[in-house]
Amino acid sequence: MKTFFCKLIVGLCLLLGVFACGKDNYDAPQSTLSGHVTYNSKPLGLRGSNQSVYLQLWQDGYQFRSPINVYLTQDGSFSTKLFDGKYKLVTTSGNGPWVSSADTLLVDVKGNTTVDYQVKPYYMMSNITYNTQGNILKASFDIETIDASRTIDLVTLLVNDTKFVDLGQYTYKMEKTGLNAGHVELELDIKDILTKSAAVYVRVGLRVNGITEALYDSEPKKLK
Repeated sequence: MKTFFCKLIVGLCLLLGVFACGKDNYDAPQSTLSGHVTYNSKPLGLRGSNQSVYLQLWQDGYQFRSPINVYLTQDGSFSTKLFDGKYKLVTTSGNGPWVSSADTLLVDVKGNTTVDYQVKPYYMMSNITYNTQGNILKASFDIETIDASRTIDLVTLLVNDTKFVDLGQYTYKMEKTGLNAGHVELELDIKDILTKSAAVYVRVGLRVNGITEALYDSEPKKLK
C-alpha cells in the first residue's frame, strides 16, 4: 500500500510538471501595433525618458482585466507586441500634455498594424528654429492656442549631451514664465557644453499649468 501511494504521488508530481511546462511554453505575441500620438495628423513631441508618457490598451472578454501600458517615445511614436485581437486604445487622465478625453480608439490587431491616436493639446509650437552665434544658442518659435482652459506655465530651452532631451534629461536649461500665445525667443550660453562634450543636442518645450508633462519639439536638434 505504501508503494502504491508513493507511485501515486510521483505520478501527480510528473503531471503537474508537464502542466507547468506547458503553461511556460506559450508562444510570445508576434504581432506589432505601432503608430503616433498626433494632432491634425502631426506627431507630437513628448518626454521619452523614464517611460513617463503612455497610452493604455484594454481587451474585453477576460475575467481579470488589466491594461497594457503603451509607452511613447520623444517623437510621439509607440510600438508594442500583441496577440491578434480586438483592443481599446485610450489615454489616462493627467498623463500627457493634452486635454483629458474619454475617447476610445477601437483597434483590430492582425499581424503588423499601424494606427495614430488623435489628441488635443492646449497649445502648439510651430516655426521652431535654432542657431548659434559664438557660444550663444538662440531658439525661436510661435505658440498657438488650441484650448484656452489652461494657461502656459513655462517655456524652456534645453541642452544635453545625448539625443534624449526633456525636463527629466538635460545638462543646461533656461526658462521663461508668464507668457501668452505668440512669438517666443530664448537664449542660452552653451560655452561649457560645446567645449566639454562630444555631442550637443537642443530642444524647446512648453508646459501648461496643472499638467506635469510638457510638449516639445518633435525631435531634438543636433548642434555637434
